[in-house]
Amino acid sequence: MNIHQVSVSYVQEQDRLLIRINGKEGGELRAWLTRRLVLALLPVLSQTTTEQIGKLAAAAATTPQAAAGADPQRGQLLAAFETEAALRSGDFETPYQPADNAPAEPLLGPEPLLLTEVKVTLLGSGQLRLQLFEKLPGQEAVRTFQVMMDPQLSNGLLQLLHQSVNASQWLQLPVIAGLDHPASDTEPAELAADLPKPKYLN
Repeated sequence: MNIHQVSVSYVQEQDRLLIRINGKEGGELRAWLTRRLVLALLPVLSQTTTEQIGKLAAAAATTPQAAAGADPQRGQLLAAFETEAALRSGDFETPYQPADNAPAEPLLGPEPLLLTEVKVTLLGSGQLRLQLFEKLPGQEAVRTFQVMMDPQLSNGLLQLLHQSVNASQWLQLPVIAGLDHPASDTEPAELAADLPKPKYLN
């Protein structure tokens, strides 16, 4: 798929992230990302995207002029510059909308995939390959698709994921009503003898 736009949004009712990808030729792919999967994916995607930018910077440093004055610190600065440039060149303002020639139904059916596995691979060409799978118990066939991303697109996806995680408040500690501060070692809490037994949720 020749990607035209990517959207990631937090859906409060589902407590999930919805990723939508449309192509320049028409057609849309949609998938749900759970909290567990997103928090496992973010560090992997961040590291791989950094490597992707580093590969791009290394390729630029192979020119005779760059190789003459190459050093590790300069390479790191160049990679940071390329990352910033990729983010600045991304379009985060244009609203997401399907292409005019898009079919009425998304490519893999009316229901988004419920992703259970994501594979991130940095190819020798410098492209980042994302393979997304829905493998559910009792499912007749695995639903899957893959997309290829250049550094600008992978950096943009990483930025959208971070924004959606912030909107979800998944990383914030819950606030317990009536608790001003946690008990310290020097101020042991007094427990009543007739406290009810704890309840466990599976």
